[in-house]
Amino acid sequence: MLRLIAAALLVSTLPAAAEDPAYVGTWDCEVSTFTFTADTYDSGEGPMPILRSEKNGEAYTLSFAGDYRINLAGITATDMDWFSEASGDTFHCKKIEK
Repeated sequence: MLRLIAAALLVSTLPAAAEDPAYVGTWDCEVSTFTFTADTYDSGEGPMPILRSEKNGEAYTLSFAGDYRINLAGITATDMDWFSEASGDTFHCKKIEK
């Protein structure tokens, strides 16, 4: 009986699994298909590791090697806006169901 109580206490104190960020998935972003995981971003040139993901309200800033950053905003289940700080390019993206 004590083992069951101890096991129940242990399970109840474990941290909850983190949900994937809202941008995770495959997106048609006008010029290319962009794929995001919780750890990588691929604009069609091969995956780049996300070094930092900062959430500001409902928007995200993703940082990569070489001080490259992109911003993702207006994220819903079907749409988001993508913005490059380096080039100033902005694309409206539609989620591709897989």
